[in-house]
Amino acid sequence: MTEGSRVPGAADPATTRVLIAARSTARELSDELLTHLPDLGDLPTQRALDVWVEQAADTLRALSEALEERLLDLGTGPASGHASATRPTPAGAAGTSVNSMTQGDSR
Repeated sequence: MTEGSRVPGAADPATTRVLIAARSTARELSDELLTHLPDLGDLPTQRALDVWVEQAADTLRALSEALEERLLDLGTGPASGHASATRPTPAGAAGTSVNSMTQGDSR
């Protein structure tokens, strides 16, 4: 019942902290995931792994962006300058270098 009595758009400080932490963690994990690309030696397996890792990193970035949108909806905005450091890279930018290294000119 208390939800109806809340002021629309007023953010609970605890919720805001959790959203900020989750957004930051999702972005960091996305970036960290892209640094863990083992060389498997088998080209088809390597390609499959690279695609999976890129999709997982993209999913984490999308989660981070969704959390940031929610924070903006709540009126809290990005955490002190952190958003500029966590802006999404252009589509495929992170994966391009990975694919280039592992796939050569096969595209």
